[in-house]
Amino acid sequence: MGSVTNRVLEDIGLSIWPPFLKDGQFIAALVIAGPVWGVMWLSVVPTFTIDNRSIALIVFMTVIWYPVLEEILFRGAIQGGLVNKAFGQKKLIGLTGANWVTSLLFVAAHFWYQPVSWALMIIIPSLVYGFFRDRYSSIYPSIFLHVFYNGGFIAINVLAQI
Repeated sequence: MGSVTNRVLEDIGLSIWPPFLKDGQFIAALVIAGPVWGVMWLSVVPTFTIDNRSIALIVFMTVIWYPVLEEILFRGAIQGGLVNKAFGQKKLIGLTGANWVTSLLFVAAHFWYQPVSWALMIIIPSLVYGFFRDRYSSIYPSIFLHVFYNGGFIAINVLAQI
């Protein structure tokens, strides 16, 4: 049973904690969040109303819960499965087909609860998350980045309502 569990964790990218925090490209991905948030601010349309009663739940769900679940599903299960297919390994502008397909599905999922412009902008962070998933065969860097980017998303929504 243990080897099956280990194999599943490895397949979805949860078996090892890679040294991504020392990676210059990963640090650049954190820095790039600033301009992404700036573009979002320019097209700001608050996607939810924040009140004192719901702030803790909204922050938890948006900054922790959704990123972890979405990364397990999209970068772990979907991209992790597609990267083993021939088309999933082919690259387009340095990114795997598995990353491109996963990112398009990720954007499509966001159309249900984001303004169209914001959902379309999600392609950029999604491709970045997928790049690090491929680079490290792990979703931990993707989870870390997703939590970070969503933290800025929450800040933009709060600032837009002040």
